[in-house]
Amino acid sequence: MSAQQLGAKRLRQIERLIGEPVLRGWSHGGYTLGFVTPDHRHGWWDKKTDEWGWHDNTGLIHYTSCREFEDG
Repeated sequence: MSAQQLGAKRLRQIERLIGEPVLRGWSHGGYTLGFVTPDHRHGWWDKKTDEWGWHDNTGLIHYTSCREFEDG
């Protein structure tokens, strides 16, 4: 299944949960959603359990839109 961008309502939910701004989020179907912050940290959120965490970038596949967040 392809990635679907999350809407503003879902991004605000994640922001409230993690206490930081979120630039973009994705879903691949299922309960675990991905997101990225302005400082280009990738995280995940399980919308069923409200558990969340940060990816350690090991084996993390970046979307082409991640280039938008790179410095200069």
